[in-house]
Amino acid sequence: MKKKVWAVLFSLVFMAQGCSSYTAEKAYKAAHKKLTGLEAYSCKAEIYVKGNKEPGQFKTKQWFYIPDKYRLEVLEPETMKGKTTVFDGNRIWMYYPYIDQVLLLENIDSSTDANLFLGFFLRDMLETESISYSIEEQDGTTMIVIELPVPGVNKYRSTQKLFMSIRNFLPVMLEIYDVNGNVTARVKYSDFVYNPKLDGDFFDKDKIVISMVYEEWDASGMFFDSVEQAREHLDFPPLRVYGMPEGFIQDIVQVVENNNAKTLIVTYGNNEQSLILLQKAVGKGEGKSHQSGELIYLDDREAFYSERNNTRKISWMEGNVRIELVGSITRMALTEIARSIK
Repeated sequence: MKKKVWAVLFSLVFMAQGCSSYTAEKAYKAAHKKLTGLEAYSCKAEIYVKGNKEPGQFKTKQWFYIPDKYRLEVLEPETMKGKTTVFDGNRIWMYYPYIDQVLLLENIDSSTDANLFLGFFLRDMLETESISYSIEEQDGTTMIVIELPVPGVNKYRSTQKLFMSIRNFLPVMLEIYDVNGNVTARVKYSDFVYNPKLDGDFFDKDKIVISMVYEEWDASGMFFDSVEQAREHLDFPPLRVYGMPEGFIQDIVQVVENNNAKTLIVTYGNNEQSLILLQKAVGKGEGKSHQSGELIYLDDREAFYSERNNTRKISWMEGNVRIELVGSITRMALTEIARSIK
């Protein structure tokens, strides 16, 4: 019995010495070997991006296939739940589950999303010689920290650091810093899986069968505090809601730009329901081509009502601006809010 006890103690001491003997150089070589063997990964990721007014925070599910294909699904906040981005190496699709529209972008540079994915950090690591590394302790976890520059010239994205656990060499966190050393983006990883089996059609839009709207993930100009602040970034005067239900508060204000066309997205919500107001400048005749559903009247304005599952939408045209009001509230309440928009 004593021999067994001593054997166990000896093993524990040996294991502890093995972990403590990791130098920064040995840890980096082990991490480098692990990362260069990466063909694909899946994970959950908590994303923080520093906006020009207030930060954006998201919980997401990610899939990445080397060298640059990715898929990202938003889990939180509730007003953006289900929003999915797919990049197949050349084209981006963006899906809002509450907006039934399709927009495909060809020949897009995926570098705008570099702060979101470990796959792009690996690409940068293999293309630079300016790499430093160190061992750090954080919250009781020993980690190898790999630091390298962000390609290009961007004062908001100057350097990047990857934190990996020495115990199992799983990624823990990725941080992006500005030229002054301030964090402008942070991704915390969990449930990380190396080289999961992904179906060959996983990044194929036609096989996914979802409708997409594109949005730039620009950490320096993604969010605004109010419609008034967003107004100067639009090429049309935005309409306002004057009949918001009691308990609903404004949540997210975004301006999306594609091919010089501006879209304003404002979300509202309470603890149980959500409401989205979208305004988009469109070309001549383009607005009518997107109108579908039941013809209704908002006083003297023609509009179209449709619903899918528990999501209801009312859309109409104001000059060259298409207006869409989408929510999980009742048809009657949605119609009254639509009448109040001016």
